[in-house]
Amino acid sequence: MKLYKYALFLLSLALFCSPFACEKGKNHSEIADGLVRENKLDEALAEYTKAIEANVKLAEAYYGRGVVYFRQDKLEEAATDFRKAIDIKSNYLDAHKKLAETFVKIGAPDDEFQKRYKAIDRDPENPLSYVDLGVFLHKLEKDIDAIAQYKKALELDPGNPYIIFNLGVGYLDMGLYEDAETMFKKAAEINPSYDNAHYNLAVALHKQGKVDDARKELNKTLEVNPKYSNAYVVFGLISLTEKKFDEAIAHYNKAMEINPDNLDARYQRAIVFALQQRYDDALADNLAVLEKNPKYVNAAYNVGVIYHRTDRLDKAMEWYDKITKKIEPLYEDAYYNRAQIYSMKGDHSKAYSDYLSYAYITKWRTGKDPAVVYKQDEIKEMFLSSVPALKGQIKDQELELKSN
Repeated sequence: MKLYKYALFLLSLALFCSPFACEKGKNHSEIADGLVRENKLDEALAEYTKAIEANVKLAEAYYGRGVVYFRQDKLEEAATDFRKAIDIKSNYLDAHKKLAETFVKIGAPDDEFQKRYKAIDRDPENPLSYVDLGVFLHKLEKDIDAIAQYKKALELDPGNPYIIFNLGVGYLDMGLYEDAETMFKKAAEINPSYDNAHYNLAVALHKQGKVDDARKELNKTLEVNPKYSNAYVVFGLISLTEKKFDEAIAHYNKAMEINPDNLDARYQRAIVFALQQRYDDALADNLAVLEKNPKYVNAAYNVGVIYHRTDRLDKAMEWYDKITKKIEPLYEDAYYNRAQIYSMKGDHSKAYSDYLSYAYITKWRTGKDPAVVYKQDEIKEMFLSSVPALKGQIKDQELELKSN
């Protein structure tokens, strides 16, 4: 989760599966294909979903499910699945064609791209045309391309704080915090009343561990705009890091007093409640977040962790299942925690499968093996002989809540 101004992104997929899981996924996909031919769309949807659960790298299953969504007029879901199919197999022509058809019905980004490029062609000296294209690229998480457009705009209008600010957001999204800090400082110097510049500067400073400087910029944000709700969320994060729990809660309460729909504030407050072992309060806050945004995956994960910590294992399993099957199939810690429960129940086969999913996703995300014994023969032997400790001591000591 990011607390600054940011855009949604297109998810890239690159995973592995065991031979058994791959074959199982293909079988479900083939069954689904037959059901589509019989026009049994709901049943086909369920089978494609099972195929994806078995093998998250199966492009054909995403494509097939996208076709079903398209026929059911669930166009956003269709576009998401076609994109995932293309992410897995970039030369998947049918998926490209179907995605284009979907965009025709819902207002295609292709059309939006053309509008913006034509605006630049008509007036190549207008910096705002480049900014407009940059913002659109940013919404698609094409950060490098967005930054290139902001730089072009800045060449035409070097003193425009709005352009400088957007360039800073691009750097922030890419984790280039020092570059982001430089840009936000420039924007705030040019326009001292630019609340977003002060706030995002505070975020960039906080990301670098410059806590005192971050506090100063948060105070400047509130001087300019006393109703800037997210400033109190970052204040809360600082207090949480310092283990000043009551102070953190007070900040989150203030954020929600200003904006009752500030889900980040409610989500962070739930973390503090859980750390204080106020589990019912923590559950209430996380569930309130999910009621507003069912895709808020960290809140869903923390619900599972709270049930797990309090030995309500069936409820914990229910939430880990919901994450891996419906909300975010690439959420590695849900697989790891579910593997722990399977191990406790003596279902070592499923635990092993979940552990491998966790290990593969972690390797894909980080490029490194997780901090575990990662020799498959050794892990198999552990499962055959006893309930294994799947990960190193740090995670064995305590189930971790997700924070920012």
